[in-house]
Amino acid sequence: MSADPLPDPDGARAALEEAAEARRSAVDSTRRPAWIDAVLALTMAVTIPLALLGPWVGALVVLVVGSAITLLAERRFTRRRGRILDARALGARTLPYALVYLAIVVLMQFPAPAAWQPWYALGVGLFAAIAVFVGMRWEERYQARRIAAGDYHRYDLL
Repeated sequence: MSADPLPDPDGARAALEEAAEARRSAVDSTRRPAWIDAVLALTMAVTIPLALLGPWVGALVVLVVGSAITLLAERRFTRRRGRILDARALGARTLPYALVYLAIVVLMQFPAPAAWQPWYALGVGLFAAIAVFVGMRWEERYQARRIAAGDYHRYDLL
């Protein structure tokens, strides 16, 4: 027998809760800053009205530059590396992203009457910006929640 006494159930529960809280605070402190997602949302808010109003080259330039800024900012300012990429994570993000991008594509396919422009283009851009920002924050929260709970296999982290 061991010389160490077994912990009482309340002490063990408190130790487990303390460890879980420490993991949660570590994950929360390494989350991606919201302003990075806002930069990508702003990029979409500018790109889509430009594309709908005509200057496709300008829209493409804004999209490439904004995406590059977002990528570089994420690499520089995100402290946590790795994403959970298992079947559950892919399923949780595929349907919302597919629905949002399908809605954006459908809205961009039908030309609005001339009397509706530029308000139609601005409305679609605003919808895209809000959807992208909410989707990015939701995915970051999902990843942080699963990492904090330890709900992944070590080979699922990329």
